[in-house]
Amino acid sequence: MTTTARSSTPKPRGECPKCSPRRFLITKKGVLGWHYGMTAAGFSTGARCEGVGKKPFLPAGT
Repeated sequence: MTTTARSSTPKPRGECPKCSPRRFLITKKGVLGWHYGMTAAGFSTGARCEGVGKKPFLPAGT
């Protein structure tokens, strides 16, 4: 059995302009990573979000 050490530094996250206020991982290119879209009520749409690949909204203080 092999194990990998986890990084102690948290990965950067940003708010999706389509799914806000939910926060998602930011890729190395500085855009939002793949995630499912969310309805206004907070339920998954089951389809790729339109905000994937776009610049995230970064709230003040992050």
